[in-house]
Amino acid sequence: MIIQQIRNATVKIRYSNITFLIDPWFQDQGTGFSAKAVKPEMQGIKCPINALPDTPESILKDVDYCLVTHLHFDHFCLDYLPKDLRIIAQDQEDAGKISQMGFQNVSAFESESLNIGDITIHKTKAIHGDSEEVVKKMGEVCGYVFEAPGEKRLYLAADTIYCSEVEQTIRQYQPEVIILNCCEATTPIGRLIMNLSDVEKVCKEAPQAMVIASHLDSVNHALLTRKDIKEFADKKGLSAIRVPEDGECITV
Repeated sequence: MIIQQIRNATVKIRYSNITFLIDPWFQDQGTGFSAKAVKPEMQGIKCPINALPDTPESILKDVDYCLVTHLHFDHFCLDYLPKDLRIIAQDQEDAGKISQMGFQNVSAFESESLNIGDITIHKTKAIHGDSEEVVKKMGEVCGYVFEAPGEKRLYLAADTIYCSEVEQTIRQYQPEVIILNCCEATTPIGRLIMNLSDVEKVCKEAPQAMVIASHLDSVNHALLTRKDIKEFADKKGLSAIRVPEDGECITV
């Protein structure tokens, strides 16, 4: 497989000869939302705070399917997406909302698994926050596990904290590659996704896996940067962690 970090949680995955675009956010730099940040110096800064590494047209080239974990602004945005793009949403509710945006080729998970060619994609549980209040506000989110003959198992954890649901997914599927959203995005009501402690727990629970750090250096309510992840990995001896730059490809 080839995993290309695009920006934020947007990644492009070539898996068993099919190319998936995950959670596309092609919005122009500084033209989107500004989250309620806990760092005073980040308040009022509009996202995305970084530019795309390439043109939307180049990124979209050869994409077979767009897979969406949830519909937050930094995970699915209308900008530059062709209306005939084949989109797969986490459920019928999200599929309906995407269709209402004018997209013509939208489907959803009808069960916990979906087959595309020789690939099986399993929908997994994600907990988008560190308290009931945060989870209720953030809404329903899922992750995905990819399996195919001749490919390593890939777990895309999506927007989640480390929790029993993530632990169970790792134990059930024994993924060999894991993509984590780990910028520790935090607002005044609480933490939304993984922090350094969570990343370390994933590495310990899945010692066989390469762990790819994503969702970094793009939103104003993040508390962690790529530099923070790299320094933490070095300090803790977590050699399995990869921290790709925007546009960088990792071949597994």
